[in-house]
Amino acid sequence: MAKIVQETRIEMAARELLALGCIEDHELACNSGELWITVDGMQEDIILGPGERWQVTGNTPVVVSALKPSLLVTTDARKQATLAAPCIGTPAQAESILARLLRWRHPGLAAIPVTMLR
Repeated sequence: MAKIVQETRIEMAARELLALGCIEDHELACNSGELWITVDGMQEDIILGPGERWQVTGNTPVVVSALKPSLLVTTDARKQATLAAPCIGTPAQAESILARLLRWRHPGLAAIPVTMLR
């Protein structure tokens, strides 16, 4: 079954720091380089090499430091969804959304004169 996954890719220079704040349920992956991860309240730090991943479990600030030029990839596990999952719960909700879409009648961008776009 297909999944929709939202990733954020961050290129980091050597010795660069990145404060990620509270990122509960995110997965951090090191695609290249080497990353040093410090989590507020944890006694041990995490070091990720190329191809390694780590799952954030608590809702605490996370600081990532690149020990050498690195590519950090973050994935939000909560936002993973399958294509087969229903987006609309009831027929009444579907009718409401359809009615709003039908009322939303704006001309396409090509129909607006160039002088009005400035």
